[in-house]
Amino acid sequence: MATEGYRPARLRTIALGIAVFVLALIVVCSLSQGVKWTGAVLLFLPDRLGLVQTVRPAEILVLDMRRSPAQVAFSRAGRYQLYTSDYDLLVIAAELARSGAPAWVTITDAKTGAPVTVTHIERGLLPFDTPHASGRPVLGVEIPEPGAYFMDFPTRQATLSVVPDYITGREGVMYAAFAVEVLLLSLPFAVALYRREMRLRVYLRERRRHSQQQFEKIRRLAQGQDAMEDDR
Repeated sequence: MATEGYRPARLRTIALGIAVFVLALIVVCSLSQGVKWTGAVLLFLPDRLGLVQTVRPAEILVLDMRRSPAQVAFSRAGRYQLYTSDYDLLVIAAELARSGAPAWVTITDAKTGAPVTVTHIERGLLPFDTPHASGRPVLGVEIPEPGAYFMDFPTRQATLSVVPDYITGREGVMYAAFAVEVLLLSLPFAVALYRREMRLRVYLRERRRHSQQQFEKIRRLAQGQDAMEDDR
């Protein structure tokens, strides 16, 4: 009884499979950054026109979480968001927010020792979130006045980014800016599709007219042949 010989996979095939897997892994891991950079591109023009305000890299303070507490100097009062990309911290933040427990970061005024309220951010990643900070926002804080503050958090091999909050309360404006940007970007494609559709209609109309002319010509020839046969 004849049996088919076993064909081992070629080295090129194995290398191609590994390359595809690595590329897919890179795409999945960088998906959040891709979403944020897409949002940054769409908000570029509205930011230049003064319709929205986006975060500049110089405004972001990155803290090394291996040392706690850390003294942070806030140059202005207002709302801030705390970003992290650490998976464990993202899970912990979600669990604490779901249970209504206090945040895993505490902030106190360096002079008076007065605590600052830290709130959970229960939403997921948005395209409004700045791509200049790693991860997504998990906590929000409103600094009452500029100055030095102590920030206490669990130590770990990770980073925590302090980012000015230009999003809260302006989501509607940003969504409207997104809609206008998408409309402006899609307008050339819509015009091109409309022109293509019009050209196709003209082409089909010409084909139909040509077919009708051919049919009339054939019909006249057939009538002429019938008349000749009748004369005979």
